Amino acid sequence: MRATLYRLALAASLTASFALILAGPVAWAAEPPVETPVETPVEMPAEDAVTPQSELTGREIYQCVLDNRFESYIQHSSLLSGDRGGATQISKLRMTWKNFRELERRVLSRSLVKYVDPFDLRFSGYLIQNNTARANDQFVYLASSRRVRRVNLRREAVFGTDFTFEDVVPREIEDGDYARLPDKMIDGVPTYVVEVIPKDHTNSDYSKFVAHVEKEHCVPLLTIYWDEKDIEVKNLSVPAAKIQELEGIWIPMELTMRNLQLDTFTTLTIDDMEPNPELHRKTFDLSRLESH
Repeated sequence: MRATLYRLALAASLTASFALILAGPVAWAAEPPVETPVETPVEMPAEDAVTPQSELTGREIYQCVLDNRFESYIQHSSLLSGDRGGATQISKLRMTWKNFRELERRVLSRSLVKYVDPFDLRFSGYLIQNNTARANDQFVYLASSRRVRRVNLRREAVFGTDFTFEDVVPREIEDGDYARLPDKMIDGVPTYVVEVIPKDHTNSDYSKFVAHVEKEHCVPLLTIYWDEKDIEVKNLSVPAAKIQELEGIWIPMELTMRNLQLDTFTTLTIDDMEPNPELHRKTFDLSRLESH
């Protein structure tokens, strides 16, 4: 268990973005990948549920998830999407992210996403500013129109994938209310279980989601999402074998989002990660959206 979580336990007091990511439509391939089934969570025996961190609250556990990230990063990712008919599509992008929590009073973080492939979306991108207790500022630049527009991306589906922009923008602890549920096992790995109720200012597409957080490294292995009608609509899974350590941070190098209603999936693979680069405030200026 990370030292951060251990200190929280002594005081008795998240990330997955998922550093998650965007994609666009491309040419269809012939063969879909072999889909790895998600194991249904099972409750742990009572003796296994008792741990040195048993007094941790849901908020403290999710804070550990969010603490497990760099202060800034540049990430290159590939996304493979598939449908029930076996068709697949691939896209690539670059995400630049920085934590501004200690630098600006009203801004928590900024994300700049640029498409690398396919060719027709190349140079298009998004700039998203996560604000304190108010709606995010979101902008899009499409190379086809050659102009920047302010938009509301929170509930929009990312082109050609099973992610929405809500799924890919890194979350902040202020975005929800948290409740700890009984611990469970996922693929033989013990996890904490945290129910998250998004706050009104996030304009969330979900009534709630439940994260199953691997205890040793604070990485969610399975997150289940419910819509406003309380219907289970999606799940996001991370194979435990795909979690890697980079400069003290534990990164899920592969994540798969499944849409349970459409019977489709998108697998995101991190191809390259540059941890803690020096990023100036101007890196996230609107003018950077138009630059190539």
